[in-house]
Amino acid sequence: MAERICGVCRTKNGADARFCRNCDNYLGWDAGGSTLDGAPLAGTVPPVVDTVPAEPAPTPQTERAPQSPPTPATATLGAPARYRPPSDSGQASPTVTIADPEVVVRPDAPAEVELTIENATTIVDGYVLEAVDPPSWLTLAHPDVHLMPGEVRSVTLSLGLREDTMVVAQRVALTVVVRSMEDSERNASGSIIVTVPPHGPRPTLEARPTLIRLEDAASGNLTLRLDNRAANHPQTLEMSGSDPEGAVAFVFTPDVVEIPAGAMVEVAVGFTAPQPAPGRQVNRQLTLGATNDVGPITTIVTVVQSTAAAAVSAPIGVRLQPSSIRLTDSSEANFEVHIDNRGGHSDVTVALSGTDPEHRLSFAFVPARFVARPGQVTRADGRLRAPLPPRGAGATHPFTVVASDGTTDATASGSLEITTSAPAVATGQVRVSPEKLDIGTRSAGEFAIEVDNRRGAEPLRVVLAGQSDDGLVRARFTPPRLAVAPGAVGHARMSVSAPHPPPRQVGVHQLQVLASEGGQSLTAGAELTQSGPDRRRPTGRWLVVAGAALVLVGALLLPWFPGTAPDPDPGALPGKVSVAVQAGGVDWDSGREAADAALRLLLAILAVVMLFGLTASGGATRKAAILAAVLSIGAVVALAVGTSQVPSLSIGIPVIVLGAALGYIGGVLVRPVERG
Repeated sequence: MAERICGVCRTKNGADARFCRNCDNYLGWDAGGSTLDGAPLAGTVPPVVDTVPAEPAPTPQTERAPQSPPTPATATLGAPARYRPPSDSGQASPTVTIADPEVVVRPDAPAEVELTIENATTIVDGYVLEAVDPPSWLTLAHPDVHLMPGEVRSVTLSLGLREDTMVVAQRVALTVVVRSMEDSERNASGSIIVTVPPHGPRPTLEARPTLIRLEDAASGNLTLRLDNRAANHPQTLEMSGSDPEGAVAFVFTPDVVEIPAGAMVEVAVGFTAPQPAPGRQVNRQLTLGATNDVGPITTIVTVVQSTAAAAVSAPIGVRLQPSSIRLTDSSEANFEVHIDNRGGHSDVTVALSGTDPEHRLSFAFVPARFVARPGQVTRADGRLRAPLPPRGAGATHPFTVVASDGTTDATASGSLEITTSAPAVATGQVRVSPEKLDIGTRSAGEFAIEVDNRRGAEPLRVVLAGQSDDGLVRARFTPPRLAVAPGAVGHARMSVSAPHPPPRQVGVHQLQVLASEGGQSLTAGAELTQSGPDRRRPTGRWLVVAGAALVLVGALLLPWFPGTAPDPDPGALPGKVSVAVQAGGVDWDSGREAADAALRLLLAILAVVMLFGLTASGGATRKAAILAAVLSIGAVVALAVGTSQVPSLSIGIPVIVLGAALGYIGGVLVRPVERG
């Protein structure tokens, strides 16, 4: 029987194996995906062109659970190796059973594992479900688990795949730990076999190029690109090619391709086809396919084959260099005439002449008559003259050069464009940079001015001025006058100032810059934007800082009730305080001290949260301030209820309430306000 070799760890597996027996990597042999006519395909993996980032399959050295673990209806989970068993805590570890330790997780269907947890202790305890070294692509979620002493409850653990990760098909042994929230040494663990099944479409096939031209050649090459990036399992296909006439022979390298999961590979294809008759052209359609038992994937490539015809003498050709001539303030131009006799087999005597439809041009050629040698391009010099158009205007004259061999004429067309220089102010330009300037809450800004005389033939001397549509902007230029030489660009700076708009409002001023010479002006527009100063947010930040400082001082440094002092010792948290029930009632002093320490620590944390809320819109600051005030007032109410009398307050509680109020006001002030 044929064997399948894992592409990850190179372990040999049976021909019908779906997962590697060593590393649990998906082999992709199911549903005929890697077989042809029922027989396994031994594919070769070409160089990978592109891949989709995916969680790699476990290496052979990774410790794994057996592929077929025992799956009784319920199985007690033992303590994992990295967790120490309970020592002398006096309480037993939780008893946990799992209904079905083998699950299948799909991208669109998370798996649910039902665990039964028994609180074997004599106290109310909460439990956290964690995975030991879980794969990065796996997500775990479970509801809150708090059990009474001796209580047994079923809890559903949800296992899912991350949406931003393509996970290859595989099987993973996952160790789940149920840990006590009161004592981490009280825990239980067990293994769950997580299977990621294969999913995704078949590969796509693309040929590059799809059109191949062969001139006097019988063989060609192309590349086939197989794209398996949408599937999480490898796929193996056999390459094939055909044409309607059956005249083309194909060579594929390799001929059987294994495409890794989430990857794209390329296959080199060579083909040979008989050449057509001389001077003929043949179009062939090649059908290239990749096939397995699931079916074929095909693409079409068009091959155009042609062969050269018998050599014949071609007529001479004429080409002008340049064919489009542009002149400025000049009436004469030179050009070249190229006589192409490369397609001829004998000498040709050529006479040159020129003509134009308006009969306004004069032509001269050197030489005007010469012999064009076969297989060569012969050059002659041409010269033409035209009248100048009015100043600042232009004219275009089409013309034709004729090369005559006595029996036939070959022609080439050209055009002459003549322009004369206009006054500098007519061709100049003025530009403002930037076109839009936002100076925020400032009252002044600066623009860069460019006076462009690169198209002018005379110096440009301008006076700069500026104005705004509302008359509120004052402009000052440095320098106020510019003299720009022909072909150059002059630079100046425009400083502007304007009064501030109302607070939290935006003022937009449309500016116009004028560069004047004589009675003509060059203009350019710009836009100046200002914002009214907003003093709410700075004031709000100071109030938040002051409020947070008062909450910290009141929580950590000041007494709350006469005769008490702050003791934010983390060791006094409520979870480590035992409330003694005495004959006459509850020992409120011991409980109050523990609650006092925990509450002070919580208030200090809320003060820090108030400060961090400044990095956003102040929402966290306001919520933390409200919670700090509620907790401090709640402490007084709780003490009054517990002692059945109104307690006397020291300075700590009022300072906290004052700090919370200042922080809340500051949080309101730092909230962004929409500008009108």
